[in-house]
Amino acid sequence: MRLVAGLAVLAFAVGASAQSVVSGTVTDAETGGVLIGAAVYAPALDRGAVTNAYGHYSLPLPADTVGLVVSYVGYQAREVRADSAVGGRLDVALHPVDLGEVVVEADAAGSRRPESTPQMGEAALSGTDIQALPALFGEADVLKAVQLLPGVRAGQEGTAGLHVRGGSPDQTLVLLDGTPLYNASHLFGFLSTFNADAVSRVELTKGAYPARFGGRLASVLDVRLRDGDLERHRVQGQVGLLSTKLLAEGPIVPGRASLLVSGRRTHIDLLAGPFIDRANERAAARDEAQIDPSLSFYDVNAKLNWRPSDRDRLYLSVYRGGDTFSFSAIDPEIDCAAGDCAATGVENATGGGLDWGSLVGSLRYTRVLSPRLFGALTLTASDYGFDVEVTSDEGRNGPSPVTAAARYRSGIRDLGARLDLDLAAGHGHALRLGAAVTHHRFTPGALSVLGEDAAEGVPADTTLGGGPTDGLEAVLYVDDTWRAGPLTLGLGLHLATYVAGQNVYPSVEPRLSASVKLWPRLALKASAAVTQQPVHLLTTGAGIGLPADLWVPADSVGPERGWQVAAGLAGSSPSGRTAWSVEGYVRAMDGLVAYRDGAAFSTPTDDWQELVVTGEGRSRGLEAFVEHRTDRVTAWFAYTLARTDRRFDAIADGAWFPYRYDRRHDVSAVVLARLSRRFDASVSAVYGTGDAVTLPAASYDATFLSSGSIPYWTQSVPQAASEVAYGPRNGHRLPAYARLDLGLTFYLHRGSRPHSVSLDVYNALNRKNPFVTLLDERTDAETGEARQQLVGISLFPVLPSLSYRFAF
Repeated sequence: MRLVAGLAVLAFAVGASAQSVVSGTVTDAETGGVLIGAAVYAPALDRGAVTNAYGHYSLPLPADTVGLVVSYVGYQAREVRADSAVGGRLDVALHPVDLGEVVVEADAAGSRRPESTPQMGEAALSGTDIQALPALFGEADVLKAVQLLPGVRAGQEGTAGLHVRGGSPDQTLVLLDGTPLYNASHLFGFLSTFNADAVSRVELTKGAYPARFGGRLASVLDVRLRDGDLERHRVQGQVGLLSTKLLAEGPIVPGRASLLVSGRRTHIDLLAGPFIDRANERAAARDEAQIDPSLSFYDVNAKLNWRPSDRDRLYLSVYRGGDTFSFSAIDPEIDCAAGDCAATGVENATGGGLDWGSLVGSLRYTRVLSPRLFGALTLTASDYGFDVEVTSDEGRNGPSPVTAAARYRSGIRDLGARLDLDLAAGHGHALRLGAAVTHHRFTPGALSVLGEDAAEGVPADTTLGGGPTDGLEAVLYVDDTWRAGPLTLGLGLHLATYVAGQNVYPSVEPRLSASVKLWPRLALKASAAVTQQPVHLLTTGAGIGLPADLWVPADSVGPERGWQVAAGLAGSSPSGRTAWSVEGYVRAMDGLVAYRDGAAFSTPTDDWQELVVTGEGRSRGLEAFVEHRTDRVTAWFAYTLARTDRRFDAIADGAWFPYRYDRRHDVSAVVLARLSRRFDASVSAVYGTGDAVTLPAASYDATFLSSGSIPYWTQSVPQAASEVAYGPRNGHRLPAYARLDLGLTFYLHRGSRPHSVSLDVYNALNRKNPFVTLLDERTDAETGEARQQLVGISLFPVLPSLSYRFAF
């Protein structure tokens, strides 16, 4: 804290000049909610500022500056006079555009232009963008929208995982209103946990992200919830094939305090229940096996926004979400005597389930300390856990039943506090500095094995696995954006120390970004960053976001470390409606963690660290992005050329191999269009190189060492038990992935309280993209030769869905 105070004093000294400062908040004129990333631009000086995560801006200006233009995508740009500020404060309210109105006037974009900021690899989507995209089952999804950006690789077909610039999902820091979220998916990864109706803005920053962020190697996904309407009460919702959701918001004290609450729950389990019951009744009548599966999820968001004065704001944000999967199977034993078969009354019963979920909360107080200085104090809490249970009851109701059960529990819990200061220091300097401390508690796993059929070598009624482990992370940071003529520099330093038991891991992480204007609307950019990650995600490799993927600390294994450099060009059109960028990057990673071959989270052991190996990774790529926005059309095109490899001493003989989600070519194109006051249409298309897979190269007759009395005696294994030798790890490619999604929305009423019906068509061309691949032995009808074949199982054919949205 002394360092932070010293930096603030120094910044005030630097900022002493003849310049005046105009600061304030940019808000939505209808709801009073703050607008994040709005541009405040002085055309005569070619100088501007962007509102922070709380809608606040601060812009040093010469005393005689008059004209300012304030703009935000989807809102009418507004011209204001700087000399109308009272005590240096100038709050601006923008009105949303109606159909046919111009969103951005010429040169109103100001500092929103990509050539005007040194930050690279940054993209933002509004909640409106996300809701307008074609959706699987009609569910607008934040993570699937982010997958359409360059440098972001999706996981398996239909899933919501993120692999950014060759990184694992855990290498992306996911923040919900500033609080880390450790599991961001429902339904085994098919949907994200974010209710798009409650989302205001999503920002993805890849590579050299600002120094105020840390703890991850690849990127930051910052999801901000809406503040809630300060002026009027509103209720909106949606009924779709998969779920029903409802959002209510409104003022508690008009103009001063508001509350937003949203909830979502799937109803597939409720709809499927009667059909499953009927099928089991028929199976029981025929003495056949009865199976009863159930899968459901829910999530709730709540946000309290209180403005006790024009200088102060208090936010309370809470998220709770969870999934439940359960199954039971009853297989009756049949006795056939004299050709007459009947049930004996003895049953073999199995069952189990998965329960996982997160509880996330933040309490934030912000204050405009002076026209130059803005501060935010935040307390955060994040709790994620899962519980897996399997039971077996063989011979139930018989003379000698055998019962067994296994249960696995794991989780991670964070408590944190941070102070952030934004300072307009003058002389072209804009400083951000702060400090944070986070206490982590890991429960890497506790495997309980019960009953007579416990694993070999494990006594009955035994609990295995590591107990809770604590970690403490302390951070100091400073970011300085310095503008000097055509040169803009972003200089940052992130100092972190992670303590786990007797292990201390300090980290000095410099961040550098630079932008040089070659022409008024063209800039050359470069960036470099060093990063450290003190947490690991042990993944099963299934790729579907299983909740059994384990978060573990950088204990004796050590943290992940990496560096990245990037360079490119960025520019925009004279009107600011079209923006583009081209970036090339190189990444290196060390301390990566993976399971040993054959190990998994359920392997009986006293310590997870016995199951893992460490290694390194490298990634390089080229990304191109073009975006065009008008009052009626939003469109973008993204292309990524990339290569990602990894190496572990104990895997693949220590050789480099392609990462599973390495993809040479990745293309996406999106068009969102307002056709009329009644109709909106959307199209998204994706294409990508197929996944890397490991395939068998040969089969052979295996031998084994006998346990008999003659040492080293061997015996040939029959042909039917031949072994398979595999080729290079991930040395082959599946067919290319391609998908076209379509959406059409018909508005019964458009406006602040819309009613609409949407038709979404997922995979409109009915392409058979494999979800999983299996090895299947098939016999040639002519030669009688048995051969192994790779069979792909497609999960989603062409899939239309209807949903109804309402508001009142």
